Amino acid sequence: MLFLEKLSKIFKWEIYEASTLGFVSKDGTHGKLRWYAVILAQWIRGTGLSFIMEKSLDFKRQNSGSKVMINFKPVTYNDSLEHRNIVISDILQVIENVILFSISNYFLRFSTEYKRFHGVESFTNDWYEFVEYGTTNQLSITLQRNGFSRETSTYIRKNKEDYVVVTADGEIKLRRSLAECDNISVRKEVADVQYNVPELFIN
Repeated sequence: MLFLEKLSKIFKWEIYEASTLGFVSKDGTHGKLRWYAVILAQWIRGTGLSFIMEKSLDFKRQNSGSKVMINFKPVTYNDSLEHRNIVISDILQVIENVILFSISNYFLRFSTEYKRFHGVESFTNDWYEFVEYGTTNQLSITLQRNGFSRETSTYIRKNKEDYVVVTADGEIKLRRSLAECDNISVRKEVADVQYNVPELFIN
């Protein structure tokens, strides 16, 4: 949250993102930014969408007086199907429009300037990459860079003892036996990646 608050001052979010990132609550705090920070943290930890949605619904259920917007008016949340759908829709919009678009673009600008200033091609705490790939795990990021989806990268990471090899010079390679794993969707992705990046695989 502290990092986001610093970016808010640097990029003047209260002026240029007044309805979202720079929204100021009646108490003078960035109320929406705190909510976005929670979703952002869940996203970069690799948390699945269903879990993020369920946590948001739990928050609404456990906090009496929570509101949802219907026809631009705040209405007390009642856990009806209509209200649950509104919460889920809000979460999807935040992930797509705020996390993966707005915040991602601001992180990219910060990352680009940091690399330029320090004369480096990469650095370990690159929040742009964390948002872009939905994880802070370097193995998952490497796999996604090579064409795997977030879900398949998670599967490989969970089964890395069977399928991941780190060479003597630190390169990550995948065993070809991954193409015969139990997961059908993973096998399909492996076939595509093997065709496009054959050097990633070893026998």
